Amino acid sequence: MQAVMRSVVKPLSLAVLGAVVAGSAGAQTYETLVDNGASRNRMDMIFIGDGYRASELDTTYTQHINSTLAGFFESPKGNPLGRYKKFFNVHRVNVASNQSGADDLARNITVDTALDAVYSTAGHLRFDDRKANNAMGAALFNSGIDTDDVLLGLVNAGRYIGSGSYGGSWTRISAAYAKVDDVALHETGHTFGLADEYYSFRSNRRYVGPEIPKWNVTTDPALGKWDRWLGYEDPDAPEMGSIGYYEGAQYYEFGKYRPSSISKMRSPNRPFDAVGREKIIHDIYEEVSPLDRYLSNDVTLTDPVSLWVETVDAQVINVEWFVDGESQGVLGESLDLASLSLLAGEHVVKARAYDAILDHAFTGDSMDWWRLDAGNLEQSISWNVVVVPEPATAGMTLVMLTLMRGCRRRRA
Repeated sequence: MQAVMRSVVKPLSLAVLGAVVAGSAGAQTYETLVDNGASRNRMDMIFIGDGYRASELDTTYTQHINSTLAGFFESPKGNPLGRYKKFFNVHRVNVASNQSGADDLARNITVDTALDAVYSTAGHLRFDDRKANNAMGAALFNSGIDTDDVLLGLVNAGRYIGSGSYGGSWTRISAAYAKVDDVALHETGHTFGLADEYYSFRSNRRYVGPEIPKWNVTTDPALGKWDRWLGYEDPDAPEMGSIGYYEGAQYYEFGKYRPSSISKMRSPNRPFDAVGREKIIHDIYEEVSPLDRYLSNDVTLTDPVSLWVETVDAQVINVEWFVDGESQGVLGESLDLASLSLLAGEHVVKARAYDAILDHAFTGDSMDWWRLDAGNLEQSISWNVVVVPEPATAGMTLVMLTLMRGCRRRRA
């Protein structure tokens, strides 16, 4: 195994990603560009590049990563990744190629790159997954970073072609293309299990076969695959029209249906529609829980001053507190028990951490993003608490009882 060099950069806010400067250009090193928390409760987004010479890792490769990240996390309303940016960590693997670019079989162009990136005659962009996985494995060995969340391969070439992969495989993007941010979002939609919604009008193809196991494509509207969204119009993207069943999807003009007239999975320069956006949120919460940490509840707590939880992102996650089943309100990440003046005795205190979009569901506003079971987007923690009466209170009670007994004797 080749020597492994790791360079962990201090976490950077996404607002200053443009100032990121790559470290050593040596092959099979990695850097953490955005660190929002432990990998056990984050989605790890990993970049690898092909067709970047050693001298381009600090410049072109960095610029392409930053352009892609800006599209992911700083793009307009309606893009779920922007809302959930603190649910992600971002890493880059540095691999140097002998030459810039990619092979192009249709144009009879051949270049010497580390991962053998190639535009095929069929119009696909590929590279050698085995080489990419080996490079990633060598760089991230023993790092604790998940290597099966979001894998993005940037190819230093400008032809508008991308290639999305479903879960755990590399999505390959022509990173020098002017609209790389739009293309990257479309292709990453496949990572979250979304199918293409486009087709060729010239093909006149009709699909005849079983139902498609994708959230955003169906063979039969009667199945009601996204009936919960029927008629919904996104106020941030009215050009998509209302959610319905539109014939023509996943390369077939007939026999397959999509949820909207036009959306990100049909045309990269559009937003995700409600069905696609909901699927991305679903998959994020499959990997990330609302809470990072919380005060231990392993034993009964006696007279605790406060209870606390730590959310993934306090701007996204609300925390509602309950005492003996009665809501105390959405009070944030800690509860001051002293302020509640609880009666002496045993109590059950619960924190319900949930995505704030649940408060907006079905209202028709711009945060109507979720119409599935709320349980996917929430997490509850309970503590058994004992409140002991203060000694002064106990002593005063004894005095009052004694005085009352004396009054009764005198009356007798």
